[in-house]
Amino acid sequence: MRMRWTLLGLVLATMLVMTATAAPSVIAQGAKKTIKLSMVSYKFTPDPPARMMGDFPIITVNRGDTVVFQISNDDPDRRNHSFAARWLMNIQVQARGQFRTGEADERRFFAAQPGEKFELELTFNQVGSFPFVCGVFDHAWRGLGGAINVAVPRQ
Repeated sequence: MRMRWTLLGLVLATMLVMTATAAPSVIAQGAKKTIKLSMVSYKFTPDPPARMMGDFPIITVNRGDTVVFQISNDDPDRRNHSFAARWLMNIQVQARGQFRTGEADERRFFAAQPGEKFELELTFNQVGSFPFVCGVFDHAWRGLGGAINVAVPRQ
């Protein structure tokens, strides 16, 4: 278990170093993007498809973009799942739909039972890589995780 977390940490740290180029001091006004995330068994499956790092999707957006995540629990084995991250504790999120929210393990989570759907709308004003996992029991350890890579918009 520790090996998987170490590997995920190294991947995310590498991505952070790669994207932390000199950023202008003015926050760019970004686009509004919709990304569908399906939680099935022990994977997040994004639409449109994302670059994959093993089983983990890496979703890339630009600094200043407002992203609407349309998240659904489509698990055929009827497991509960969640979208959880530490960085969600410090960012304004508009949430709509069927979900339960709270804080656990120093992370804010949005949980859905099988068949439920919800939306999270947020704006990324910081460049870097932001990991997310399923906060239910051992789901992250089994592969239910990913990252949002926020890049400097190209001129």
